[in-house]
Amino acid sequence: MIELKLREVKKDLSAKELAVAEFIQNHIQELKNTSIQALAKLNHVSTSTILRLCNKMGYSGFSDFKIDLISSSPKKLATEVLQDDINLNDSLQNVNCKVQAMEKSSIDETHSIVNLKALDHAIDLIINSHKIVIFGIGSSGLVGKELEYQLIKIKKDVNCHFDAHISRSLVSTLDNNDLIIIISHSGETPECVELLKLAENLKVPSIAITKMGQSPISLLAKIVLHTTSMEHASRLIPIRSKISQISVVNMLLTNLFIRKYDEHLFQQTQNREKRKYPRKQ
Repeated sequence: MIELKLREVKKDLSAKELAVAEFIQNHIQELKNTSIQALAKLNHVSTSTILRLCNKMGYSGFSDFKIDLISSSPKKLATEVLQDDINLNDSLQNVNCKVQAMEKSSIDETHSIVNLKALDHAIDLIINSHKIVIFGIGSSGLVGKELEYQLIKIKKDVNCHFDAHISRSLVSTLDNNDLIIIISHSGETPECVELLKLAENLKVPSIAITKMGQSPISLLAKIVLHTTSMEHASRLIPIRSKISQISVVNMLLTNLFIRKYDEHLFQQTQNREKRKYPRKQ
């Protein structure tokens, strides 16, 4: 969804890129047959400005952007009501409705911006890695713990620690046959950046689950899986970002389990069924 991607990266754009982004938002249907040269001329910018904008939106180039543009249809983003944060004087029912709306819109938006090639590559990296280190701060760390727990089910050698010093020690033991997975909503968490730099020096493959747009983490990671970043500054709890991260992790795990489904997982499923529905003697 072009409109969503433009919204997600707006705060990371230069003045010229922002002007082009707003022009695209207002003329999506008319631009479906427009070349990069024509778009640049209409906005009085260079083609390199257009390419930088495409890159920040997660596209590999203008052609990739045009494919999404051509297939897009006029759609309104979530209403302002859905984007409002929860107020302290909201009733119980209003709070519940807002939480539900935020969760639904976060899931829908996350699925609409998923890069299938990146997701496929990430699954391959997880399958082929010998050891995996997962790291995140705060609620991102809790999402990382869930990922660790699920990966243990398919017998992966995986560690997720909340302590950055322990994680650094673990990453120091990795090589190019291993993997580091970083989860950070902001894309700027210093501890995460440090671990990715260490991984880069050791030639350890890396996956980042982070918001769309250029950030230190997205620039360092080998594979980037995007989450939505629309979170009100006065948020009580990070509902949107956390749900978005969980959606990405669920996509990863479900596809991973399908690829790794074998006799061991089949037996786990059977044992779970037996515990849940024991046969009467």
